[in-house]
Amino acid sequence: MSQHLIPVNSLLRHVSPYQEELAAAATAVVRSGYFVLGPSVQSFEAAFATYCGVNHCIGVGNGTDALELSLRAVGVETGDRVAVVANAAMYGTSAVLACGAVPVFIDIAPGNATMDATLLASVLQPAAVKAVIVTHLYGQLADIESIVDLCRAHGVAVMEDCAQAHGARRSGRIAGSFGDITSFSFYPTKNLGALGDGGAVVTNDPELSERVRRLRQYG
Repeated sequence: MSQHLIPVNSLLRHVSPYQEELAAAATAVVRSGYFVLGPSVQSFEAAFATYCGVNHCIGVGNGTDALELSLRAVGVETGDRVAVVANAAMYGTSAVLACGAVPVFIDIAPGNATMDATLLASVLQPAAVKAVIVTHLYGQLADIESIVDLCRAHGVAVMEDCAQAHGARRSGRIAGSFGDITSFSFYPTKNLGALGDGGAVVTNDPELSERVRRLRQYG
């Protein structure tokens, strides 16, 4: 019996309509001599910060780096506890473990597959959780307003994971502008994918922005 494999996905389908523009952009980067950071990255950072409605954007290598750098920027250290949503915890948990911290899994709310704010409230006791990673899924925002209010009341940092929510909006606000700091992934299969891998951290806090900028190269 012959085997006919059907690909799960074709990344070529996403980029083929833009091959000429992508080739021209890549050629411009090669000719510029800036192969790491440089003017092109700075231009992207400024544009993406404006798009997200925040003051600062820091480009990084990928979405998992964005999560880890965000955790370190808000002060997560070895032994700290970080709340993550149970159904989308792999990348967040990887970043938490990379910091030597402990993931605390929060179940989802019925009907929207994102973190249940009521269940989160049950673990937000004083000194029990250092940060919360709120993952927006499938272009759908979590109950971020309620979660932010809960975390503010307990002095807990709020990190948005927007790897699947570029451009998602509610009540005139866009994903990434609610919490203290936000991570994005530009992996080719994401809602906004790059030609290759990439990530970004956005925030309105200048101190958090500066910490991430210092950490993204050589720590």
